[in-house]
Amino acid sequence: MSKHRIVLVGHGTISKAYLKAFASVPEADIVAVVGRNPEKVAAFAAEHGIPAHGVDLAETAARAGANAAVICTPNAAHYDGVLAAARAGLHCLCEKPLHIAPEKQREMIAACKERGVVLAVSYMRRFIEHLRYLKELVDSGTLGRIMTVDVTIKHFRSKQYYESWHGTLEMDGGGPFIQQGSHIIDLALWLNGGYREVLSANMFQVFHDIETEDHGYAVVRYGNGAIGMIEASTASVGMQKEMIEISGTEGSVSANYDGIVSFHVPGVEPPAFDPDRSANDELFRQLAADFAQAIDEGRAPFVDGESAAVATEFINDIYRKAGQPARTFGG
Repeated sequence: MSKHRIVLVGHGTISKAYLKAFASVPEADIVAVVGRNPEKVAAFAAEHGIPAHGVDLAETAARAGANAAVICTPNAAHYDGVLAAARAGLHCLCEKPLHIAPEKQREMIAACKERGVVLAVSYMRRFIEHLRYLKELVDSGTLGRIMTVDVTIKHFRSKQYYESWHGTLEMDGGGPFIQQGSHIIDLALWLNGGYREVLSANMFQVFHDIETEDHGYAVVRYGNGAIGMIEASTASVGMQKEMIEISGTEGSVSANYDGIVSFHVPGVEPPAFDPDRSANDELFRQLAADFAQAIDEGRAPFVDGESAAVATEFINDIYRKAGQPARTFGG
């Protein structure tokens, strides 16, 4: 019998990443899956060899003997999933963002604390070794006083991508800032002590006919005093770019998810990093392993609810500062 028996809540595309990740963690097994549609969830369970399935989390978890849940539903549905799991006494690993509304996040965090269950959030990019090294440089003062931190996330999403809950305020909570951009925005906050304020922001609809932005800019001040620009887009045709650039009084470093792109810190030679350790499959494996270990050790996970909640609070402040997105096409 596995040490940790896990139920998947939701069975969309992202759930398959967790199936693969937990298959590499000896301390855990996925033993059940829950979904809204009985036929679809049964088919998913049969396809992936999951022993139990159902539409009610508490009942299915009890039947499967589960002690933990992975919440991989659309953004706004994370609230119901985490609360239901906490009520059932299940430790929770929640897809990012924790939620789209700061007040809902607070309820989720409080529910898990009240029930004494772990709440982890899948900002798994924090496990990337060269970004952890970058945090060491920032925290140790090696870069001096951090002056500027610029963040870029430029992707393209087809119109078909937005023929779903994506790009809706009700379920997605916004466009590329909260969806594609939340990983690297979380990193910027983690690296730089959170944030003080959003100085200015502008949101646009430049390509897609959706409720939310598909392109935008924000100028912000981080917790360590640095100022910076954030650019987030799903309207950048042919692009797949993420970058964080940090400049201090003693040096500058830029990095993406794959590695360090530029490094100018006099007297410091960066170590070599294994690129395989930055691959998505490996990051999900580390996330899953840390979740299981946090339960075993009675400690907070590497990315806990409190820490992860800051990204949503920050992005909501950006949206408030920007107001409604301005449309640049169609008349």
